[in-house]
Amino acid sequence: MRHWIVLIFALAFGCSTQDGKNENDSSTDKPLVERISLKDLNGNSIELSDLKGKVIFLNFWATWCKPCVKEMPSIDKASELLKNEPVVFLAASDEEVEKIKKFVSKLSYRFQFVHSATSVFDLDIKALPTTIIISPEGKIVFNEIGGRDWSSKKNIELIKKFISPAHE
Repeated sequence: MRHWIVLIFALAFGCSTQDGKNENDSSTDKPLVERISLKDLNGNSIELSDLKGKVIFLNFWATWCKPCVKEMPSIDKASELLKNEPVVFLAASDEEVEKIKKFVSKLSYRFQFVHSATSVFDLDIKALPTTIIISPEGKIVFNEIGGRDWSSKKNIELIKKFISPAHE
């Protein structure tokens, strides 16, 4: 019995340390923000560089992720509260586009749902939801795993603090 327990632990932890990356893969040498490849749900590329000058609120989620779905109303409310600010709200999933479209068709949120052409694994995202905030200069200034109430006063202030002082 003891041997089975040791074997199970060895297999479980041995598998969890494998990250699936090729040592010769130079794409991981690029900064995270440069590895993110997004498309709208019609297949058109969304270039983060085209959004420079704006704060980018980028939430990685999945249709099967209950905490992701639970925080969506607060993201929607935050996007409404900040609609007059230079902030872009994007919710990105690396699932099949048709699956995302089907899921989104049942919703009426104001923020944009997009397809992440880059796998969350290739972006070193360990869990969902993960939210990244990118500054107007194109730098990642916030990166957090887990859901939260994005519409709370504290979190609205968090997002606002990254808006360029030139805008104020």
